[in-house]
Amino acid sequence: MDQPTPTPLLTKAQLKEWLGVSDMWVRMRLDHDPEFVERCVIDIATPGSTRQTLRFHYGQTAEYLGIPVDRKPTPIAA
Repeated sequence: MDQPTPTPLLTKAQLKEWLGVSDMWVRMRLDHDPEFVERCVIDIATPGSTRQTLRFHYGQTAEYLGIPVDRKPTPIAA
């Protein structure tokens, strides 16, 4: 039985590289665009943690920004 490939969750660094944007662009979305946050941002921190661990949902972000889904994010070298 085939299972769908999960949509990747991007780190902030991967998001910035993929979109070619600055820290300020990301911060502006997080602080002033509640729809972006609701649709594109996932906090993967342990429940009850006081710190956030944000990831950006690739498919939802592409859809929200009107980017073709086939424009794959550029992997970050480890």
